[in-house]
Amino acid sequence: MPQGKTFYDVLGVSRDASDKEIKTAFRKLAQKHHPDAGGDEAKFKEISEAYDTLSDAKKRKEYDQMLMFGGMPGGGAGGYGYAGAGAGGAGWSDIFDSIFRGEGAFGTDWGQGFAGAAGATGARARSRKGSDLSLTVDVTAEDAFRGTTHKVTYRIPSTGEQQTITVSVPAGAVDGGKLRYKRRGEYGTGGGERGDLVVTTHVEEHPLFKRKGADVTMELPISMYEAALGCTVDVPTPGGATVRLKVPAGTQGGKTFRFKDMGAPDVKHRGKKGALLVKVAVQVPMRLSDEEREKLEALRDADTRDYREKVDRYHGTY
Repeated sequence: MPQGKTFYDVLGVSRDASDKEIKTAFRKLAQKHHPDAGGDEAKFKEISEAYDTLSDAKKRKEYDQMLMFGGMPGGGAGGYGYAGAGAGGAGWSDIFDSIFRGEGAFGTDWGQGFAGAAGATGARARSRKGSDLSLTVDVTAEDAFRGTTHKVTYRIPSTGEQQTITVSVPAGAVDGGKLRYKRRGEYGTGGGERGDLVVTTHVEEHPLFKRKGADVTMELPISMYEAALGCTVDVPTPGGATVRLKVPAGTQGGKTFRFKDMGAPDVKHRGKKGALLVKVAVQVPMRLSDEEREKLEALRDADTRDYREKVDRYHGTY
């Protein structure tokens, strides 16, 4: 087999061809190249080796793995010879006997068998686009906010060659986002164009900021005293700036404040940004000094508000 040529190329099918497509391709080529029909014996052997491997699920899986890791199995390597059993365990002699009877290699669905060989001689393998390839790039949360570039090297399964591309990660990139690079994937067959390279971004989590698309959320701790009396807090933003948040007196835990256009760049709408959503988390001291406890108890005893009015009305009703 010529260097760099795969069994898929020999049969003129794509890497993701179905079993039926592989069988059909083999039948046409076998009619054309069988020595008893005046074909080339070396070519027929090459076709048979390819079919013997690709028609067997286990062999095909092993072959694909070898291609994926840069291997280029040749004819007959690893016991992939053409003299073994065909699909379903049928011997090659049985298949060829069936061919000569006009029943086809796998039954009567072959139609006219070698009667149609003359017409098949001039047929060309159907043009197919190469399959898409995929890879993942890791991006820090900071780089995802502002955008970055990554130079990555990947392998073309059918040839084993390595190719390098500079991936431009846009500002506002999200975890699981897809970047598609046209005609940088697997090579096509029969003159078909190359597939695409699909790059998935894996964005690391930020210790403070969380993402909801272009919107950015964060939790802002404040003390129970600040919640009761009100306060002003300087809040960081994903872009590196600082905004001042005025927390009103009596603010409850879970209250969310929205800062428009202070989130991440919106990759779906160029020039726009999401919002920064600041959620207040009221913190209660876990330990109190004697003086603090005394003062808080005095405040509690003087407080006549009914905080559980809605709860108390249901006592004894069930």
